[in-house]
Amino acid sequence: MKKISTAYITRTGLLLALALIFQIGFRGFAQPAVGPLVNLTLILSAGIVGTLAGVIVGCLTPLIALSFGIIGIPILVPFIMIGNSLLVIIFNLIRKRITLGGEYVGLALAALGKFLFLAFSVRYLLDLFTQKNIPPKIMAKLTVMFGLPQLYTALVGGIVAVIVMKLIPDSLKLKN
Repeated sequence: MKKISTAYITRTGLLLALALIFQIGFRGFAQPAVGPLVNLTLILSAGIVGTLAGVIVGCLTPLIALSFGIIGIPILVPFIMIGNSLLVIIFNLIRKRITLGGEYVGLALAALGKFLFLAFSVRYLLDLFTQKNIPPKIMAKLTVMFGLPQLYTALVGGIVAVIVMKLIPDSLKLKN
């Protein structure tokens, strides 16, 4: 197992704080504004610190959003955690294997993976876990929220993150 350094912990914490600033500070804005900012921090975490850092940020943000009342349905938290984890894992796996444009291919496939997982989960798994206790009007809203907007927010946030990653000097990136 790789030793986790102080720099790793510090950078992960700073990126988590940035995600929370976006999530909590901009809570009055719509999902199309906040979603890309949170996804930006997820991809940055994975890209400049490491996959584990991205997973940590991706799992803590929905938990904290639940505690602040941003997420009103607790059963959604594990699905969001898995979707966020898929985003950073797929992104890093693919970008490291493709030399030319790997970040963009990885981002596209990662965003697609997150979107497909969340769309499937809300359409099929949520009913299974809640025994159809969520009112139809709320389910209809959730189906929309966890559909194409997830693909959009992951792609937009990810594209900005890839551009930012290219601007960050290698000396500030951890070798992962």
